[in-house]
Amino acid sequence: MLASTLSCGGPPPPKTALQAELEGLPKWALGNCREYLADRTMLCGSGSVQGVSNLGLARSAAETQARAELARTLQVRVKSMLRDYQAATLAGAATDSTSEQHIEDVSRQITDLTLVGTRVEATFIADTGTFWALVVLDPHAFKSALNDERIDEATRRTVLGRADRSFSELDAATVP
Repeated sequence: MLASTLSCGGPPPPKTALQAELEGLPKWALGNCREYLADRTMLCGSGSVQGVSNLGLARSAAETQARAELARTLQVRVKSMLRDYQAATLAGAATDSTSEQHIEDVSRQITDLTLVGTRVEATFIADTGTFWALVVLDPHAFKSALNDERIDEATRRTVLGRADRSFSELDAATVP
């Protein structure tokens, strides 16, 4: 009797918190935003915040996370250190030995970049209450923003040159 109850389906197993979070989630939320943007030439980043009941604050925090991800796409400095220690000691007979080993791996990512021309492309609120935001950077809007008269020509040329190189490198690295 028990076997027939189980084979008829019965109630589905309970979802984990992560499974519940993924339900209905748009593809762009998990880092696949280039596919979401399809043929448009834009850079993108997604971000989320959970547990914030104020909608404006949740939106702002998710947008900030998305911009940080976008900035890391363009520029990130990684400092890394690996320390390794090993020792072996023989005591008395050749078969009496002790050994110890300690490995420590530490890394830190630093992003410090001003993003001009970003905008929120899409938002999504999961059933769990997590607020998601997709932020895009249009290279043409970025370049247009640099045409401000308050920026001297030498600075403008330098920034535009770096931007063109960064966008080209990113396109080369991400276009199949």
